[in-house]
Amino acid sequence: MSPKVNFSLTQLEYVMAVHKHGHFAKAAEACHVTQPTLSMQIQKLEEDLGVVIFDRSKKPILLTHMGKKLISQIQTVLFESRKIESIIQHEQKGAKQGSLSIGVIPTVAPYLLPRLLPVVEEMFPEVELNIRELQTDQILEALNGDEIDVGVLATPTQMAKMFEFPLYYEPFYVLCEKNHEYAHMKKIKYQSLGMDDIWLLEEGHCLRNQVLDICSVKKGKGQGRRYKFESGSLETLKNLVDLYGGYTLLPHLATEHLGDRSQLVPFERPIPAREIGLVYRREHYKNELIEALGEAILKSIPEELRKIRPKDLDVLPIA
Repeated sequence: MSPKVNFSLTQLEYVMAVHKHGHFAKAAEACHVTQPTLSMQIQKLEEDLGVVIFDRSKKPILLTHMGKKLISQIQTVLFESRKIESIIQHEQKGAKQGSLSIGVIPTVAPYLLPRLLPVVEEMFPEVELNIRELQTDQILEALNGDEIDVGVLATPTQMAKMFEFPLYYEPFYVLCEKNHEYAHMKKIKYQSLGMDDIWLLEEGHCLRNQVLDICSVKKGKGQGRRYKFESGSLETLKNLVDLYGGYTLLPHLATEHLGDRSQLVPFERPIPAREIGLVYRREHYKNELIEALGEAILKSIPEELRKIRPKDLDVLPIA
């Protein structure tokens, strides 16, 4: 007997919630329903389809073999269904209205958002932004899970099924104490950088890998060096340089508000830089809002960044 292909979008939402949380009670809480309600709807879906989606004997709850086959299509159905709401909203209210959920990496968020939010308010007053500060791997995971609409991060990520739109290039600078040996250089070469007194971001930040690429991979050395401290914040690194010496590398937007004892030193060409862009699912149903976000970001950044072209830069990979 063929399975009865009859389901509701709500049932599919419940399935995705259990898949995400690995727990019926946590999934029910996330969906704002009682656990019996969520469990009953998933069980009814399984009965109607004639399959078992979850192995309830596992902790956390895992997908069955059939569940693994279905979960990607369930996610696609939910994603496509949201286009209906978008089409209606576009017709009734116009393209530049609605909500947009955004993930921004920590080395961009504190420097871009104060510039961006007033611009969005002026250009697109009917757009509501829901912003989360997330590391790169968290943004990519959230995009894959349809938890956010778009990420603002260092690109390219080369993620399958994702579209990447480069926005601007951000050169790096050396930040050191004024009596540091680097402070006496008008411009600095990669080969001049050592690893003994550098302050680094902690593991998980793509900028950390880019800094290590500049300081170590390009010279073919730096292995076995001792790191004095690792931080989750560029602002902490700036303060440490000002108070205790040493040096760190900063992207352009992070070079404001430096301590009195610190000094910036630019690089010789080709200048190490990172590419900042938007990453989102191909053919996203909020394309107009994502394009509006990109337009607002470009308007909010300093003019000197908008003029930079990659021919003068060494754009670093993020991993």
